[in-house]
Amino acid sequence: MKTKETDVLVIGAGPAGLIAAREAAKRETAVTVLEEHAEIGQPCHCAGLLSIKGLECLGLPSNEFYVQKKVKGAHFFSPSGLTFTVEREKDVACVVDRGLFDKFLANKATESDAQIILNEKAKSIERSKNSVSVQTEKDRYTAKMVIDAEGVSSRIIKDMGLKPIERNSAILGIQYDLENVDVDTEYVEVHLGKKVAPGLFAWVIPLGPDKARVGLGCKGVNPKSLLDKFIEKQFSSKHVEISEVRSGLVITGGPIDRTFCDQFLVVGDASGQVKPTTGGGVILGGICASIAGRTAAEAIVHGDCSAVFLNQYETLWKKQLGKEFRTMLLARRILNRLSDQTLDKIFRIAAKENLQDLFSAEGDMDFQNRVLLKLFKKKEALGALPSLLRDAVQF
Repeated sequence: MKTKETDVLVIGAGPAGLIAAREAAKRETAVTVLEEHAEIGQPCHCAGLLSIKGLECLGLPSNEFYVQKKVKGAHFFSPSGLTFTVEREKDVACVVDRGLFDKFLANKATESDAQIILNEKAKSIERSKNSVSVQTEKDRYTAKMVIDAEGVSSRIIKDMGLKPIERNSAILGIQYDLENVDVDTEYVEVHLGKKVAPGLFAWVIPLGPDKARVGLGCKGVNPKSLLDKFIEKQFSSKHVEISEVRSGLVITGGPIDRTFCDQFLVVGDASGQVKPTTGGGVILGGICASIAGRTAAEAIVHGDCSAVFLNQYETLWKKQLGKEFRTMLLARRILNRLSDQTLDKIFRIAAKENLQDLFSAEGDMDFQNRVLLKLFKKKEALGALPSLLRDAVQF
């Protein structure tokens, strides 16, 4: 068994880990990334819908080989089938192949001189005064500090004295890639309602003229059973074919209380840096990972990997995104309490008062704080207040 040394050890080669590695390695820091699977980007648990603006924030192109489709808006459906549309004149989001997307990020990390090692699963972690040791099934790695990007099932947070994600804040998700389906290729669909997907929603993401990625997240119910019923209802064709199945956990509970300690940072899904409204974590988690990579490199340069120095990571990401996470978490808690009848009422008010225009003009897939606060303050939205209060009392 060998002992290998590095400055920064990143555990997990998903988007957050690879972005953190890229940013640290760009600053002439020795970076090693451990990935437990045999291939980057596999297995995939993501719907792969990323905003073009979000990709720009991460310094990533929206016209690379990993882009399968672009869309310019979304159709939202209430439990009874009422609908409103949020759209822009130009494309606002990309549907990406997450396997190819992750491989692109891996190439960027290695171009910055990060080393990626596959089939290396972190089994345990120990901290000493001047280093951190991570034991895998094959070798031992020592580093001046560790960035934990394992994802929702992180095993080492507790060992470092931090509180992990609350398990009840993660819900089950499943999705199919379908062929021979009739879809609007310019728009994503979002279907709400407790009979459809309690705890989140169902989605239809176009992949082409007759292809779509269809899935849902839910709590307290078998997600496969709900998804099969949803597909049977939405697509009447007997020739619908399932080409791929993916499943995983969706995080909707917001970030963990503390994302740093001596010689240790937590990023991405492992830290809950995921939008509570939708469960999407690539963009906001990637922004936090960029900050983590820069902070790690600075810590190495200064020879100070203490919690006092690394505190700036949490300070910086909270300054940039703290309000976003808080507002989206409030919105998610409200949505979880709404009955289907109240959701229908909100859709009727939205249609009558043209509230979809607010979302179309000022909405943002990732930075939702501004438009959500404007919606909460709009007097037209107060028409649903009695129903909201009733649902809150009955919850």
